[in-house]
Amino acid sequence: MRLIILVCFAAAASAFGQSSTGRKLVFSDDFNAGKLDESKWRITGSPDTISFAKAGKEGVLRIGLKMGADMIQTNSVTTRGKFSQQYGYFEASMRMNASEGHTGIFRITSDDEKTVPSLTIAFHAPGKDHVNPWGRGLTDAGQQDYRLEKPLPAMKSGDVSKKFHTYGVLWTESAFTWFIDGKAIHKLERKEFTRPMNLTIYHRILEEDRLKLNLKSLPDDIDIDWVKVWK
Repeated sequence: MRLIILVCFAAAASAFGQSSTGRKLVFSDDFNAGKLDESKWRITGSPDTISFAKAGKEGVLRIGLKMGADMIQTNSVTTRGKFSQQYGYFEASMRMNASEGHTGIFRITSDDEKTVPSLTIAFHAPGKDHVNPWGRGLTDAGQQDYRLEKPLPAMKSGDVSKKFHTYGVLWTESAFTWFIDGKAIHKLERKEFTRPMNLTIYHRILEEDRLKLNLKSLPDDIDIDWVKVWK
């Protein structure tokens, strides 16, 4: 049985607590080496979509899309099998896609996500300056979606795709809190998800996305400046 739980947006964001304050940095990558560090990451999807570029003086990891007949695809870099941890603050500085029809995603998920209980926590950027918190859990009661009653308002025009923003998730023994640029925007209070979680950054097109995909808007890549995990 699949359940959808609507979690209300919390206006008093400051009440959610701090993110990396007082924590120890245990994982980081600034992507300045010009090649993927295979001790930290592995690629899923098409390796041809993974490249490196410059954003000012800094190197960035770029995840693009591969042109094809149906365009359905999921390309990512993941720490699955390389790094995971229980509790802490997971964050990345990212420049998301501008247009609709494809989605940039920052995600942490339980190791062995098919085993109960498991959880996926993410930011989804579906285009047009929208970035939304999202979660999905698997419990004895079945699959449950944790989402806001309404999507967050769009950010300033062009801001999501032209500027880097920090997307973070603070995981404690009692809750998960989503942060954008250090400001808490959403909270899910759940205690049963305790298995270590790994980190993945996606660029994908699903079947339902294709109707909104404008091939003339491509390339419309996502860029990652850095990734950090704090304990």
